[in-house]
Amino acid sequence: MSSLLPSYVAHIRELDGYLSGAPVTLTGSDLSLAQIAAIARHIPSPTACPAAPPIRLSSSEHLRAAHDASRHVIASKVEAGLSIYGVSTGFGGSADTRTDDPVALGAALLQHQHAGVLIPSSRSRDVSPSAPLPLSDPTHSTTMPPAWTRAAMLVRTNSLLRGHSGVRWELVQKMVDVIEKGIVPLVPLRGSISASGDLSALSYIAGMLIGNPAIRVWLLASPIPPPLPTHLNVPTPRFPLSIAASSTFTSGAATPATDSGGVSPVSPTTPASSVPDDDFAKSDFLPQSTLSYSPAPSSTIYTAPKALALTNTSPLPLASKEHLGILNGTAFSAGLAALVVNGAKDVVVLGAALTALSIEAMSGSRGSFDPFVGRARPHPGQIESAHLIWSLLSESKFAQGDEVEVKIEEDEGILRQDRYSLRTSPQWLGPQFEDIKRIEETIRIEVNSTTDNPLVEPPRVAGREGKVHHAGNFQALAVTNAMDHLRLSLSHVGRLMFVQLTEMMNPTMNRGLPGNLSGGESALDFGCKGLDIAAASYTGELNALGGMNVGVGNVSAEMHNQSVNSLALISARYTLTALEVSQLLAATHLYIVCQALDARAMHVEMRQLSAQVVRDVLRQVFSLSGADQLVDKIARKVMPQVYEALDRTTSMDTAPRMVKVASEAVSPLIEGLAWLDLSALDLGKVASFRTTLADRLAALLTELRCAYLGVPLAEVRRGRPGSTPTSTPTPVFDIAPRDTTPASTYLAPRTRVLYEFVREELGIKMHGADNLRGSVFGMRDGTLPGLESEEAVMGGSVDTTFGDKIAMIVEAIRDGRMARVLVRACAGVEA
Repeated sequence: MSSLLPSYVAHIRELDGYLSGAPVTLTGSDLSLAQIAAIARHIPSPTACPAAPPIRLSSSEHLRAAHDASRHVIASKVEAGLSIYGVSTGFGGSADTRTDDPVALGAALLQHQHAGVLIPSSRSRDVSPSAPLPLSDPTHSTTMPPAWTRAAMLVRTNSLLRGHSGVRWELVQKMVDVIEKGIVPLVPLRGSISASGDLSALSYIAGMLIGNPAIRVWLLASPIPPPLPTHLNVPTPRFPLSIAASSTFTSGAATPATDSGGVSPVSPTTPASSVPDDDFAKSDFLPQSTLSYSPAPSSTIYTAPKALALTNTSPLPLASKEHLGILNGTAFSAGLAALVVNGAKDVVVLGAALTALSIEAMSGSRGSFDPFVGRARPHPGQIESAHLIWSLLSESKFAQGDEVEVKIEEDEGILRQDRYSLRTSPQWLGPQFEDIKRIEETIRIEVNSTTDNPLVEPPRVAGREGKVHHAGNFQALAVTNAMDHLRLSLSHVGRLMFVQLTEMMNPTMNRGLPGNLSGGESALDFGCKGLDIAAASYTGELNALGGMNVGVGNVSAEMHNQSVNSLALISARYTLTALEVSQLLAATHLYIVCQALDARAMHVEMRQLSAQVVRDVLRQVFSLSGADQLVDKIARKVMPQVYEALDRTTSMDTAPRMVKVASEAVSPLIEGLAWLDLSALDLGKVASFRTTLADRLAALLTELRCAYLGVPLAEVRRGRPGSTPTSTPTPVFDIAPRDTTPASTYLAPRTRVLYEFVREELGIKMHGADNLRGSVFGMRDGTLPGLESEEAVMGGSVDTTFGDKIAMIVEAIRDGRMARVLVRACAGVEA
């Protein structure tokens, strides 16, 4: 089994190739997860950027001959009047019925499988506008997102191409045609037990192909609409269409008529079955895809025949066996699983990168990832994850290198080794690296398999008869097990993220960082506390999902014929939920670790400059100018206590904190003063040292905060609003303002890539500026001008919320930008 990281990097690069225009060529045997993502998650439109790539069918003459031979097996047996399951018999537990009309039989198959629930219903227009508000979004809670369905359509096409299903080549071509035109049926979210395949879900694809007007269809790249009449005043929406159109709870009011060449819009919820051929059902809602940022802004819903007509696509009447050939397969389970595995690889690799960043933020040790450790316990995943973290930390100025051995009497008595969340991360992440590779291989096999029943084996020698096999390749338990295990892996990765981020925020565990990673005064700045609570919520949900075993929950169905069934699509759906929650947790972790890295950089500078402050105060108070050696000797006595006190008092406000630090410096100071002539010592100078040191350290920390947060010293909050203003402070230290990436100089080159992506490309700055100013919205009386404009937020007069900044990172994870950043950070490591 190959390693995870090389395959991950190769996957992203392959995907980028398709998004740059390289065609996806279907052969039936080598469909990749990158190809599924390229087709499923991108719109086939010249205006989309990036757009879904074109699809090509293999030009192999051998493949085409085998496919035609497979169809000939069915056609010849039908012509000969032979009885074939699903062609002349009923289905499942009703296979004891017989008919000589295979097309009518296929229509009856589609009819009984169109059993899923889609809301709004065909009668929703009759619901009173005063009806109660729904408890969940009516459409999104019952309808599969287009990305799932496009993935399923591609997987099913690849399967039909293999020549084991007995369908015509024209059907395969038609499947490619509708995928490339962005024609996607609305498919019910629930209703498949993934036993005889995803029968019900796939029936909606078949219904679309034959142009059934009861089937509703999205056009992701809809035709250019006719211009609106000049008498209609259509306001420009305040929000982007993809957001403004996402509401699905409507009053059912009819859409205004337009002069559209005889095409008259009807109510969004007009039943499709009642729409004449020259009319269409058009909805004003756009389904939000849970696997992409938003649906296509131009997406529109029509009846199947209208969607086909608008795209110059003729319906395809299905022939014998073809109805069952479309329905009897695991395409929805496998397609969704493929998309989920793609996203899960992002999270697992990001989990390792977040661990490296956490080690830097916590001044942790790189030595825990030394190659010798893996050789001593050679699990492949442990070795790979340790090597990745070891490489990411190379050249870091924050991470500790080799341990320096000291005598017992010189040992400061601090924690000797990192806590488990850092030190044992390869042993924790390693099994997930191994599991996800196995899961990926399982899904790769599934999307390149024939999952029909019956299976048609073409004759191996020309002139011989082929064979029909009755078996159970539709039983998708392999997918179920893979998804059940993937949820467990995601919950394990999430648990590691959670304990790392909570330790970074805890002042008793984070080695000198502020409590809650606040940027301003702790009494009025609770930093990331809310994110800590949110992360606990995400982790709790992940734990519940990770402990869920869908596969053991099956019940007998369909006249006890489907007495065991895989529930693979259900498992894939729950795993998608786990993926989305883990993305929330990873984004929260990344925000927090960037805040911690900036705080660590400030902590390092505070330690460095405070040593100089102590020396300067010693010279000033005790008149030791020119006695540098003596000053250094006393400072070396005092500084350990100052450092320890600084690290221990991070939850206090600056002024009382520095009084405490200075007070604790007195005892080692007196010991150090023993080198002076004590008979001439004025003990009042000790009190002066304490007061002066406290003031200087307070000024130093305040000016460092101003430099890091971009706040002029004159704007720092002093006292309550309305209180008597104090004089504007004069800078004590010449500290230049820092840029938006103050921690960059300390970070390893590889981890710096992720940190700078958040700070520069996403524009998310270190938190604390508003708290330091006292300008958090609501802290001051009165209002600020221009608050009604959207420009007031994020770079304007009011900062956006913590949650909104997390959302920016989540979007970058889900739309693939973070994956490209990870590839840049890991470049060369996978070699």
